[in-house]
Order: sequence, then structure tokens, then C-alpha cells
Amino acid sequence: MNLIQYKLAFLLLLPFLLSCGSDELVRPEKKVVEPEEPVFVEAKHGFPSNIDFANCIKPNHKTQDELNADVISYYNYWKGKYVKTSNGKTPGGGYYVSMKGTGGDGSEITTSEAHGYGMIIFALMAGHDKDAKKYYDGFYNMYDKHRSTGNSYCMSWVIHESESSSEDQGSATDGDMDVMYSLLLADKQWGSESGIDYLAQSQDGIKKGLKIADMSTNSKRVMMGDWDSNQWSTRSSDWMTAHFRNFAHATNDGFWLDASSTVYALIASLTTNYSPNTGLMPDFIVDQTPKPAPENYLDEFKETDEYNWNACRYPWRITTDYAHFGTNDAQQAMKKLMDFIIDSTDGQPSEIKAGYYLNGSPMVSYKSGAFTAPLVSASMVDVKYQDFLNAGWDEVSQLRDTYYGDTLCLLNMLLISGNWWNPKDM
Repeated sequence: MNLIQYKLAFLLLLPFLLSCGSDELVRPEKKVVEPEEPVFVEAKHGFPSNIDFANCIKPNHKTQDELNADVISYYNYWKGKYVKTSNGKTPGGGYYVSMKGTGGDGSEITTSEAHGYGMIIFALMAGHDKDAKKYYDGFYNMYDKHRSTGNSYCMSWVIHESESSSEDQGSATDGDMDVMYSLLLADKQWGSESGIDYLAQSQDGIKKGLKIADMSTNSKRVMMGDWDSNQWSTRSSDWMTAHFRNFAHATNDGFWLDASSTVYALIASLTTNYSPNTGLMPDFIVDQTPKPAPENYLDEFKETDEYNWNACRYPWRITTDYAHFGTNDAQQAMKKLMDFIIDSTDGQPSEIKAGYYLNGSPMVSYKSGAFTAPLVSASMVDVKYQDFLNAGWDEVSQLRDTYYGDTLCLLNMLLISGNWWNPKDM
């Protein structure tokens, strides 16, 4: 064998010689190994659901397809502006709704309030958004890795910009409630066999978190977080009576039905004694015989005794109870409120102001979707408000505000358009 033949033989044997003594897999050249794609789970109740609530009206100046298109447009805007990706310091990463919280020090990237809203939105928008489950599960992981320091079934009310768990704090009731409710939606939307047992997580959170930490089992009032020990103090924006009925169904616990009745007793008492001509609720309520909290309650801002930046959500929460369950007390409360609003605005939703004294006088001259959208939802409860509802839909669907107003606009548009289904019915 000459020199040239030796060289050829060596070159032919070289790959074999290099692989000897090594356990490393030698892949064929040019073969690209792609990571395994996550399993896609079909949405069982995907957007649009196009529900006609038996007890409510819808805007009738647009077709259902046009209403759905307005929702999609608003959703795409909202998602692009506010949904952000974890910086990677949270184990497993995920997503959150970007906002700064009242009472925070400015170092937070989000609050549990915003987080709960986002989880509800993604659970309802599945079907339109093919990545909704990916986002929802990412939101779930951020909740899971940032639990409250007070009760581990609740969520820290803020997530620090560092995303360090050492910066986590106690909980806020509204965020806890919406997170657990969203898990009931997720269970009905995707099932609980695809990675996260949504139903079990919600049931545990309701029984071991919400009921123990965020509610008074004695007064049956909603408290303000797992740090709050005052059984009489409550916040009208936390009166999520439709949530409560779903919690009762999910856990077979009549406590939540009693809590709903307690809410309507509070509304009746406060209306009679403090807002007989308007039906407006104050931000915060105190004492066994309920009354508006004093000014500057909890150092939030001065007008905590009026219909302000917390109470503005009250009509949306109560209207949802009427839409999903036909609760008569809910309808009566909203009719009282709507009669005042229509009279005070001359039937023009664009004239709703961003805050009212309980006697009905506006506190400011400007508007916000945070106030407008929930009151437009309230007009669903009776056909006599049809013109207001039509004009209100046009107003809300065009509003562009900050995180708070925009998120409330989207949530209320989902309800008004019949695209917020009741998990108990599915």
C-alpha cells in the first residue's frame, strides 16, 4: 500500500476513531433537533361565546359579529400595551400585567389586582388567541412563585421589579378572588389534565386561602387581605357575589351564599342611610352598623368615604351576578344606580365623571373608563336603559386610558357582549 492509499484509508476511518471512547451521540450532519412543542389544548368554550343572558339586554345597534370585532380590537390593543414577560428571575418565568399600585413604593411591576384581571381575560379570550393557555399558565406561574407572606394560598399583592420572592408581601382580597375564580374558568376552558390541576388549585385556594384569610367567618363580610383582622371593615369593589356563588358550587360550601346575602344587606343599609337618591356605594365601609369609612382611610387618598377609584368597580361586580344568576337584589341595586346616572348625565354615558359624592354631586370634571365601563354594564339589567347601553358601548369601545381604565373597559366589554360565560353553567 503506497502513501496515498494509507492517507485515504485513514480519512475513511477517522469518524469511527473519533467516536471511540465517547458516549456522546454523533448526529448526522445538517440535522436540526427542534425542542418539543407544548401540547396544544383546544378551547372548549372559545371566544366568541355569543351568550344572550336571559335576564339582560345587549347593545342592539350593532350585530353580534360587530360587537365581537370591537372586543377583539380592544383586546389586541390591551395585550400589546400592558402584558409583559418575566425578567427571568421568577423560577419558570411567565407573564404579568404591567402597572403601579396605589400604596406601593413605585418599585413594583404589577399587583395581584392586575394579575387576576389578566388571568380572567386570557381564560375568556381563548379561541381567539391561540396562545391564551400559554399566557394563562405563565400568569399562573407568577402567582405560584409569588405567594403571600401571610397565607400561602393567596398572592403577594405586589411583585417587585427584581421579581425576588424576598420582596413578596401580604395579599389583597380582590386579586385573590379573581385568581381563584379564573382557575374555575381555566378548568372549564382547558380541563385540568394538561399540566396544572386548575380545579384542585382553585378549590384549595378558596377553602384554605380566601375563606380563612380574606373573609370573616363571623360577620361573613369580605375583608381587605390576609393582613386584615377587622371583621366589619370591607370594600365595595370586593363584593364579587357572582364569584361567591361559583365558590359555593366548586367547594359545596354554603358559607359563600351567606356571604352574598351579607353583601346585599350592606347595600340595602348603606343605600337607605347614605345614598337614598343615588344608590352609590363608598369605597370603604366600617362598623357593625355599616357606614362609610372616614376620609383618608388606610392612607389611600382623601375621598375613601365616597364613590371613588375603588367603588367604581361595584356596578360591574353586581351586574355580573345578575347576568349570570338572575339575582333580584342585584337588579334592584343596579336600577337604583342607573336611574340616578341617567338623570345626572342626561342619558349621555360620555358625561359620566370619575368620582361622585354619595349625594350624587360629581367630585371632578373629567372622565375615566374605570367609571364609565362598569356603569354601562349596569344598564344591561333592564330594557328601559337600551339607548344608554348603545351609546355606552360606543363610548367604552373607543376609550383609551391608563392600565386601570383600559383593563376595566375590556372586562366590561366581555360581559356586555355576551362573551363572559358562567363557569357554574359549563
